[in-house]
Amino acid sequence: MKRLKSITYPRWLSILAAVFVPVLSYYLLELMTHNPFEIPVQFQLLGWLFCYLVSGLVFFISGRMNLALILPLLFTALLGTVNYFVLQFRQSPILPWDIASMGTALSVADHFSFTFPPKLIGILAVYLLLALFCVKVYLPLKRHWAIRAAGFGVTAVLSFVYVLCLQNDSIMNALDVYEMPFTQDYTYEQNGFFVSFLVNTKYLKVERPDGYSPEKADSLLKAADSSDGNSVLVSSQDISRNLATGSDKELPNIIVVMNEAYSDLSVIGDFEASEDYMPYFRSLYGSENTISGNVHVSVLGGNTANTEFEFLTGDTMAFLPTGSIPYQQFISDNLPALPQVLKEYGYTTTALHPYNSNGWRREEVYPLLGFDEFLYNGTFTYKKRLRGYITDESAFKEIIRAYEEKDDEGPFFSFLVTMQNHGGYAKEWEDFERSITVKGREDDELSRINAYLTLLKVTDDAYKDLISYYENVDEKTIILMFGDHQPHMETGFLTELYGKDYNSLSQEEMALRYQTPFVLWANYDIGEAENIDISANYLGTLLMDVAGLEKTPYQNYLSELQKQLPVITANFCKDADGNFYSTSDFDQLDQLLKGYEIIQYNHLFDENHRKDENYLNPDS
Repeated sequence: MKRLKSITYPRWLSILAAVFVPVLSYYLLELMTHNPFEIPVQFQLLGWLFCYLVSGLVFFISGRMNLALILPLLFTALLGTVNYFVLQFRQSPILPWDIASMGTALSVADHFSFTFPPKLIGILAVYLLLALFCVKVYLPLKRHWAIRAAGFGVTAVLSFVYVLCLQNDSIMNALDVYEMPFTQDYTYEQNGFFVSFLVNTKYLKVERPDGYSPEKADSLLKAADSSDGNSVLVSSQDISRNLATGSDKELPNIIVVMNEAYSDLSVIGDFEASEDYMPYFRSLYGSENTISGNVHVSVLGGNTANTEFEFLTGDTMAFLPTGSIPYQQFISDNLPALPQVLKEYGYTTTALHPYNSNGWRREEVYPLLGFDEFLYNGTFTYKKRLRGYITDESAFKEIIRAYEEKDDEGPFFSFLVTMQNHGGYAKEWEDFERSITVKGREDDELSRINAYLTLLKVTDDAYKDLISYYENVDEKTIILMFGDHQPHMETGFLTELYGKDYNSLSQEEMALRYQTPFVLWANYDIGEAENIDISANYLGTLLMDVAGLEKTPYQNYLSELQKQLPVITANFCKDADGNFYSTSDFDQLDQLLKGYEIIQYNHLFDENHRKDENYLNPDS
């Protein structure tokens, strides 16, 4: 004992360390991304308490105070660093559901530039110094197992109560917790990391909507199925000229390209580029046999799987937990969706993604949605790469190859999620040169946006070749291409586009960041439309109408709802008159949204009481 005391601090200094080191670790974590002293005092205290509880658990497990301080310090330093880079890359902090997405994130991490600014380096240096200081901290704990076990039990119970309190609405209202799913970065700044993260965990479970019953969902769907069910974009006359009857009916091939990070940032504000980065795509706006406009999505800079979930199922992220990934959390059994609907019409259904098959659990989810085949990077024939990703040109060629090899088994449906334009634009690559630049600023100030615009032009050239091929195909074919989300860009560039500080944007201004373009083109006569505003959950019903296919009761419901609410996302809605509603205003749309929420719950969560004929072709 004398030897141990000779190499440890005096008791009073060890006590001070035990009291103040957890608090310092909390402030250092918050300081990585914002000013922690702007957080309301009650949330600062809750942050302290979290750190004390973690240290207490380690202390009673190990029996050593130095470990109880050092291990949480290292954990907090790592957590804060990861959160810093997550914010840099997607402008949203770590959320509870990101744990399940870790594998997907790590698979693309090498395409991002991890630059440690002086501030971050300084904070990590302080963490290291604190950890070294704590090595000699010593506070004795009796070795009797019962004392340790009792201490651990009490601390564990307190931790459990702590989490429960943060998920209790009454307590959160009393503490004035800030909750705004649309701006999670600001939420974390207001509440602190630990409070915000743990408050978000209450959304892991999806509660039944008020007034839900399987019978209610069924009655809503029957009522919609008795209406005309025509899309707001496609009139009865347009549908009638697409439809044939009996044996003369020719079902068109349907090709869908959900293009990674494909967007036109000029919707936010004008800027001048050295050349047009999407000339061919733009040339289709307002052209013959084309419908074009803007798709409003629920995600920004990532979580691609959520946009494809909305498109393929007709469901919306608006009724699901903030930051959740339905592919990973909610789909574990067969779910009636667009691929299955088309399969019942005789379509071959092929999904394509030129990257790893296990990303977002696609290899497990796609068969549950009705895809017959899933082609991924390991099974692609065409594998030309750019920045390490298979190009859109190769992905489009893969669609053509699959189409040519279908052996007249029926009409062809393919759904491609591209990879070429994936984020991580700041690095330098031997096979890629930034040929398109934003005028008026030096290239090194806009390395990401210049790379992004150049990639869009590469996509544009490949897309032109895809359309050219199907212009010369005798079979009727529809091609829909849209972007899954906008990319993350330099804040300075976004500030210039908006003409105001990016951090002071209103929610309606911020909504421009959730907008991507779409073009639906056909090689035969269809009704034309342009400047359309639509959300991803409605695109499937639009395809059904243009193809002249009888829709399911659920799709008819969506067509009717679209006439009143053409845009529904997790962050905002727009009505037919163009009025904007943020999430805090959704109660004003309760009469319209409540029925949708009831039907979606029945569709997605209540499979034991779900009538599949409501979500599939009842006559198939």
